[in-house]
Amino acid sequence: MKKFVQFFCIMMLFFPAISLGECIEGDCANGYGVYIFPEGGQYAGQFASGEFAGRGSQEYADGNRYEGMFKNSRPHGEGTLSYADGSIYSGQFDHGVISGQGTIVFPSGSKYEGRFKDGLFHGPGEFVFADGSKYKGEFKKGRFDGKGSLFSDGRLYVGEFREGEHYGKGTITYYDKSKEIGEWKDGKFIVLQKIKAPVKKKSDTAEDDQAFGSDDFSPKDTWGSEQQNPFQQDNFFPGEEQEASFPESDFAGEKQ
Repeated sequence: MKKFVQFFCIMMLFFPAISLGECIEGDCANGYGVYIFPEGGQYAGQFASGEFAGRGSQEYADGNRYEGMFKNSRPHGEGTLSYADGSIYSGQFDHGVISGQGTIVFPSGSKYEGRFKDGLFHGPGEFVFADGSKYKGEFKKGRFDGKGSLFSDGRLYVGEFREGEHYGKGTITYYDKSKEIGEWKDGKFIVLQKIKAPVKKKSDTAEDDQAFGSDDFSPKDTWGSEQQNPFQQDNFFPGEEQEASFPESDFAGEKQ
């Protein structure tokens, strides 16, 4: 069965040496100015003691653009980083690295919102795949790690994850609200208890059938309790997003 790959989102930018550029407008010592770099790109914004400090915007030679707060000539505080490939991050920076609360949207339509640490998903967050599948829970060093819930193909799994893979105890809830409670061993979900689907009452509405007991999920497919355990099928996890959800040029640590 396909496992989760690590989610890389390293956000360290290349910072050209400010001493090699040229001030073409304003006060690039203490005030507002425009500064260009010999390799391309420019900064326009506030300066303090010859450093980028305060609010400004920087265009990079590779086509990326940052707008927000600066400290010691690096993004620091709240800002927005727009990549040349269309990816957009909005949130907190710490001396040029994404750390804190933020949101990143990828060209495919996938989106992550939550905590970052040292450029990686770390802490509570939510990742929504382009096909509507969703993980909500804990991340650690860019991977699903801790307690979380994963919804995909009309099935909801709630349980534990470790280093991007299912781990320990969990519960699978199917579209008809039947459940399987079990634990993961050697990459397989061992069913310990089955709970039948509740008997429908005449008062049940169509909305109740699709509620899944949570406002966070809306099923797409119907699965009967007698079917094969979907977690033993290779197509359970969103394959395309797992293979290439993050642009390598921007998130594989090349810009150090």
